[in-house]
Amino acid sequence: MLRNIPNRVDQPMLKTIVDHSSFGKYDFMYLRIDFANNCNVGYAFLNFQLPEDIIDFVQAVRGQQWFNSEKVAEVSYATMQGRECLVQKFRNSSVMQEHPSSRPKLYFTLGHPKAGQEEPFPRADNLLKLARSNQNASQIGLFNHARGSGYPTPDRHRRGQYDRGTSFADMEELEAENRYLRGITGMRRQRLTDGTYL
Repeated sequence: MLRNIPNRVDQPMLKTIVDHSSFGKYDFMYLRIDFANNCNVGYAFLNFQLPEDIIDFVQAVRGQQWFNSEKVAEVSYATMQGRECLVQKFRNSSVMQEHPSSRPKLYFTLGHPKAGQEEPFPRADNLLKLARSNQNASQIGLFNHARGSGYPTPDRHRRGQYDRGTSFADMEELEAENRYLRGITGMRRQRLTDGTYL
């Protein structure tokens, strides 16, 4: 997690900065955007392909003052780790329906002919989860921290953010979908992990 990013920095600018020390070493980047003013919210998430690649990045940016700003860059570990967990978190998120410049990005890493170039993000694979995300975003806003705690969300009962994108979270999503199906059909239909129904 890269913090204290000046609000006017956009995703291409951030990529240029990160590439200076870490070109081709990261496979995920997400600069969160406040859609009310189209500025970033001050932090971004990065996922490095190899743990040791984080060292060069931290040494290059931590404690450095941003250009045209008094803000000083800080780096910390995010609660969610790993490309697969990040993909599972965002592929069914309403943010993937925003303008492409505001979406999380995947990148090809060193060893690939397209190293450093954007890789297509997987499509949504859970339409129920996507519908809930869209509904939550329309009701409380994507990043409304001040009021968000007053609204119940489907994720509020989770044991912690580490559970998102894991097999535990997958089981929870399947169970929630089965409850939904029973409610709309009036019968006990159940979706199996292979996508078929009982």
